[in-house]
Amino acid sequence: MKLPSVRLLVLACCLGVLGVVAACGSKSTPAAPTAPTPAVVVPKLETPKAKTPIGGQQLDTVKPTLTVENAAATGNVGTVTYEFQVSELDSFPDNSRSSSQKDIAQGGDGTSWTPPSDLLPSATYYWHARATNGTITTEWSGTETFVTQNKGFANGFTIYDPLTDGTTVGRRFYGQGRFTPTGWQSTSLVDGIEYDIPTCNDCTAQFDVTNFGVGEGASISTDVKWFSMGDRNFWNGFSPFRDHPWKMHLEQRSDGDGTGIQLIWRNGAADADSGGDPDYGDHRGKYTSGGPNWGHSGDNKVWHFRIKWTPTTYEVFINELGKPDQRWYPGAGSSGFFGGGHSYSPPNMRIELGCVPRAESMIGAIYRNFRLAHN
Repeated sequence: MKLPSVRLLVLACCLGVLGVVAACGSKSTPAAPTAPTPAVVVPKLETPKAKTPIGGQQLDTVKPTLTVENAAATGNVGTVTYEFQVSELDSFPDNSRSSSQKDIAQGGDGTSWTPPSDLLPSATYYWHARATNGTITTEWSGTETFVTQNKGFANGFTIYDPLTDGTTVGRRFYGQGRFTPTGWQSTSLVDGIEYDIPTCNDCTAQFDVTNFGVGEGASISTDVKWFSMGDRNFWNGFSPFRDHPWKMHLEQRSDGDGTGIQLIWRNGAADADSGGDPDYGDHRGKYTSGGPNWGHSGDNKVWHFRIKWTPTTYEVFINELGKPDQRWYPGAGSSGFFGGGHSYSPPNMRIELGCVPRAESMIGAIYRNFRLAHN
């Protein structure tokens, strides 16, 4: 039996036969799916991390290259640049001997910067860096440290002279001595190293000495000297140095039990024993015995000397290296410490390891790590 055509059309519509939907009387089209709203990515920069040098690394340069890992970025941060700072102090004060630079372009595998001028040798430095895109500035990276090349330098009354690399920033004088792997050695009574500096009445000198022992100089009845200071214009002989108004020396006594030491200096006038102003003239602290227990030259003891003077004081510390400081002057047997407060401030100032003018340098002593600094 044939169904009427109208009934067939209705049946097709009811059965959802494809291709005849339009014929079923619907003229609307399905709505297009709505696209999801993209998430908003907030630009962000992470703090860079120090890469090298780190951990107090000893360097062989005074102009190091500092490198950080690039700051990780989220979103569109644009152009990123870096700021580096290096300083002698971990607080990075503006008045420290520091160097800094901004606007350093980001590198591909880390970002690096080299200070524009040499840093001080043999010094510990602190450094850090941060990143910015002009809008976002990160925190400073963790502070790291390094030590610059171990070599000597002299700048006014700031001196460091290791004496272990076959060179000196001072002047080897007269007999000149010789260099050894452990320092400079005086090989005669007329060997010395001189340092000419601007006058300083508030400084500290330090050095290490080895290869000497108890009673040095006793066999030749000579009070041999470790260290001398004065006016270099009076450095041309025994009497000129002995009698000049700024002489100073630290010696080991040849009398007593061989441990004795003596410090002698003047404050710019004739010997007080000759009727001069008692606040000037010879000042001395003497231990005929009972000084440091030097042991013997073959014991390989290393002694650290620290001589400190201010406008009103003069102190000497001597200790075996690595042991606590012991102050010997002023102390028992010391007298005449400045009286009226006249400061030790010789013109044409010279410092010497040994005592060439008196031909009384300590034979065999090996010096290293000489330092001078303003207090």
